[in-house]
Formats: sequence, structure tokens, C-alpha cells
Amino acid sequence: MNRTAKICLLAGFFVTCAIAALFQNLVERRWHATPPAELYDVVWRQLSAFRAEDYPGAYRQVSMSFQEKFNIEAFTDLAHTEYPGLVRAQHVEFGAVRFDGPHAYIPSYFFLEEGDIVPCIYTLVREEDGWKIDSLRVLKRWPSNRRLGGMRT
Repeated sequence: MNRTAKICLLAGFFVTCAIAALFQNLVERRWHATPPAELYDVVWRQLSAFRAEDYPGAYRQVSMSFQEKFNIEAFTDLAHTEYPGLVRAQHVEFGAVRFDGPHAYIPSYFFLEEGDIVPCIYTLVREEDGWKIDSLRVLKRWPSNRRLGGMRT
């Protein structure tokens, strides 16, 4: 292979890398441009389905990778055993969304009837048909007598 061919091949490689980097940047910007309300809506749809005991509807809000791990029966059992208090929460608030590639992380706070607060972190993943819940991590419950930061009016 002569020198000109090697230079052309190397230049083609760098151009391909640059185009791939630009494309990746555009895709990530599109994910980051998702309004938080769109993500919150996915969580609300699942919570509403749980409250209506519509487990197939709640199951439609989870990602394909989650559905590969849990069928609808296992998902329903998981909801009954692991998250019954969250479904009965009087009030739910969401924190600031954080993006990391195709994933979005949403801090959520479930205010229970007895005054306790259960903080959680939802992980959503962008799939072909929109954002889906990939996981829910329930954190340590805050007792009702715990003072939270911030101003109150």
C-alpha cells in the first residue's frame, strides 16, 4: 500500500470517528432535552395503575430489560410485597432529574399517612417507544419527627 492510500485510509478513519462522536452528542442532547414532566408522567402512570390494581398497566411502564427479569406474575408479587406503602402514599414529590446517557434518575419522596417519608430513586431508560422505568431503589425511611432542610412558609 502506498503512502497516499495509507493517508486516505487514516483520514477516512478519523472522519468516521468525528461523525460518530457528533451523532452521539446529538442523541445525548435529545435525551437531555426531555422535559422532566414527561419523565414524571411515566412514574405517575405506573402509580395510578398500581392504585387502580391495574398490574398489566403498571407493567407496561417498565423497561424491556426489567420485563426480561420479571414476568407479570412476579412483578405483581413484587409490588404486593416490596412496595405496598408507596402505593398508599398521600403525597408524592419529585426532585431534579439527572441524565446519564440513555438513563434518567429521578429522586422521589413518598409522604405516608403516618407522617414518614420514603425517599426513592427511579431509574428510567430511553427505549424506542419512549421512557420506561428500569428500576426503583427504596432508601431508608425518614421518620415523621425528622426535620427536613429548606424554608417553610
